[in-house]
Amino acid sequence: MASIYAKNNILYVSWWDHYENKPKNRSLKIKDTVANRRTAKEFTKTLQKELDKQKELIEQNGLVKKSTIKEAFEHFKRNNAHKNFHTIKDYDRFYKKFIESFDENRSCTIITKISAEEWINEIKKLSLAQNSIHAYYKQFSHFLNFLFEYSYIPMFKINKDVRTKPEIKEKIIFTDEDITTMFNNLESKNANFKAAIYLLFYTGLRSSDILTMTVDRIDLKDRLINYYSPKRKKFKQVPIHKDLVPILKKRVKEISSGNLLNYESVENLGKAVKRFITKLGLINRSYSARTFRKTFITLCRSRYSMDATIVRELVGHEHGNTTDRYYNQVDMNKMKEELKKFTRPNIEKK
Repeated sequence: MASIYAKNNILYVSWWDHYENKPKNRSLKIKDTVANRRTAKEFTKTLQKELDKQKELIEQNGLVKKSTIKEAFEHFKRNNAHKNFHTIKDYDRFYKKFIESFDENRSCTIITKISAEEWINEIKKLSLAQNSIHAYYKQFSHFLNFLFEYSYIPMFKINKDVRTKPEIKEKIIFTDEDITTMFNNLESKNANFKAAIYLLFYTGLRSSDILTMTVDRIDLKDRLINYYSPKRKKFKQVPIHKDLVPILKKRVKEISSGNLLNYESVENLGKAVKRFITKLGLINRSYSARTFRKTFITLCRSRYSMDATIVRELVGHEHGNTTDRYYNQVDMNKMKEELKKFTRPNIEKK
């Protein structure tokens, strides 16, 4: 039962916290007088009703009161072990930030609506980009839903005014002039890097996709590439653009077997592209390896008016409607025909 007591002529309230399974107390910050004791007793009655609700929730949901935040997060990681390694890194990045405020060795029940919203409000103050802050919130939201699902803590809803929102950034694509500059300066680069740039530009695929390509999955005769998409966890097949054929033929002849590109990770490929862009003096454009994908899609749709369903299939996007996703088998010959519309801009020097 919640009760009141006096200390140094100040009234305090004490109670048993069913979530943390331990006694708690705090000052009411009022003097010990007859009138204040009446007020304090009314407060304890209200508090006791809340405590009874706590106990009822625990008994109804079978809350795992003794599980620590660390134990719950390890459980969360086990359940999500199949996710993309970038997603796993995002979980770890969030958790590292989260336990700066929450002791990982304490019970999960210290995560309440109030403490959760306070944490979100604090991360909003960090000197980070809006999308970086939103990434913390998004992973926290995933973790919270997991805690609710497995009854580590009772369910609550984050106030909509507290939630973070992603920043919709400007769509940055390569200009025709910069595309010409890049391709005009590829001759001095090694075959590995040259093939990577051509693949990024002429396929619009993710960096993680082109790094899975192997020599044995390239059919130069029928102009087809088979690859595995780590993001979608699917094997895919796309046509090869005619301008890409000679580059691939030379690269296949050079290495004969194994991975088409010699980069250990997406990060390494991204750094190589960034160095190339910087060396060309294009550093103020906010370009990156991902810009090739955005440029390919924009040119396909806006300049060459290619069929939207085929463009999604070419770049490995999930189809947005039931018809395309489950019923429409996109014909490879039709994909090849549409791909012919895509041509590389070439600005002649004056």
